[in-house]
Amino acid sequence: MISQYGFPGARTYEDKFFRADEMRPNVFKISQPWFKEGELLVYCFLIIGEKAALVYDSMFGYGNLRKFCESITDLPLILVDSHFHGDHAAGNFDFDSCYIHPYDMPGIYRSFANSREDLLARAKATAVPEFADEITIDDICFPKPMKTYPIYDGDVFDLGGRCLEVIHVGGHSPGSIMLLDHENHLGFSGDTCNNDTIVRGLPGDPIEVYLEGMRHLAEHTGDIETLFGGHEDFPATIIGEMIELLEKVVAGTDDRAEYTVPFPPGSQSTVTFGAAMKSFYRRVDGKDANVQYSPDYIKKEARGPRILDGSEPGAYRP
Repeated sequence: MISQYGFPGARTYEDKFFRADEMRPNVFKISQPWFKEGELLVYCFLIIGEKAALVYDSMFGYGNLRKFCESITDLPLILVDSHFHGDHAAGNFDFDSCYIHPYDMPGIYRSFANSREDLLARAKATAVPEFADEITIDDICFPKPMKTYPIYDGDVFDLGGRCLEVIHVGGHSPGSIMLLDHENHLGFSGDTCNNDTIVRGLPGDPIEVYLEGMRHLAEHTGDIETLFGGHEDFPATIIGEMIELLEKVVAGTDDRAEYTVPFPPGSQSTVTFGAAMKSFYRRVDGKDANVQYSPDYIKKEARGPRILDGSEPGAYRP
């Protein structure tokens, strides 16, 4: 966990729905401060180069993220999704196009809600009372056809004076990707590796597949110092910690500790973690990395083919 940032001259921008704090020069962490205590907080990032700016994830779709980013920079915006989940990609549809790994491409059209009205109700339930009445249906982004471009492991986004390498790490979702800024020693990690990485069945990948992806990531992150995550930021040492923990899960020597957690939002689940915790998502041994997993979804062979039957496809590979 990283507790604080800051540098002389760091800028902050705000509008009704968003706040952007400059964490490193021309790297802005975007939050939604009107969420009430206890709600799932999520962050996205605006990374500005000399000829283009990249938006990494689009959050829940509450408010127009595109307009907010355009108030910070007049450079062309490139939207890149870390993965398809609704707390990271639901705001896509205010943009003209997005980049996403092909494994996750069908999933971006699967919202947390069945209608725009349902998503509005969800936004109001998330907000502090004094803000809830200010949210209207026009503030809600909802799926519609958009240009969607595939990205692959090894691709590089050239923003002008800043390049970001794409690394595919299947696990949390089949098409989860990270972006690596080698020159500035930064990684943008979405939900790929954190203190509560959920890798427990559909639509994610088995633990053995996730372990392969994390080992592949480690081969490319020797110069990375910080990971900016979708829910919390961590030193890059979390990568090695996660590999160590996953190896124990595969060998059956992890803590295999059960806890009840407030997830999915609005409910509770009893789940298995690889490492024992002393408090909410804080390991007993002081390390950062942890993983939720299903004991019957460890082996690579547990994942089958994605079945296409003429109905609307999803990202699930049972």
